[in-house]
Amino acid sequence: MPMNGKSPKEIRYIVAVSSMAPVLARMWKSLIEEESPPLIEAGPEGEAACSRTVAHMLEDTDRCISFMALSDTRPIGFILGHTYNRPYGHPAFAGQILHWYVAPGFRGKGVGHCLYDRLMEWFQKKNVEIVEVMALDDPKRDKGWRSRGFTVSLRVYAKRLSSPSRT
Repeated sequence: MPMNGKSPKEIRYIVAVSSMAPVLARMWKSLIEEESPPLIEAGPEGEAACSRTVAHMLEDTDRCISFMALSDTRPIGFILGHTYNRPYGHPAFAGQILHWYVAPGFRGKGVGHCLYDRLMEWFQKKNVEIVEVMALDDPKRDKGWRSRGFTVSLRVYAKRLSSPSRT
């Protein structure tokens, strides 16, 4: 299947390292701009803050990983996941899909599936017992997650509070 003139085999998938955090943050900002959840926005410092946080996370290679899709050398998508031990309850060892993004021109071509499959394989190698994801409350998203075997287990409610400006 052609992908902007490329076959799926010409898309490369790599493990992102902390020095790639600014690229991941740029894609994260695109994700937020396209489909920001209610009450959430990137904000003026969002991309820089995301870059710092992701760089720090990716330094912990035992608990965090990001796979990036490249067309030639151009980043076209990523998925970011991490693991953690629940302080209580079972299953105790959990994985979370934090962010998943594919550039618009590459959607519907299997890139997202390849990113997802790589992360799920990593979770399995880590012996993760349960995978969680917070997703936009949307029927299309719900159908997509259910088709991958996910079940709704919680709803996240949010409320903005007025607070003093952060410096």
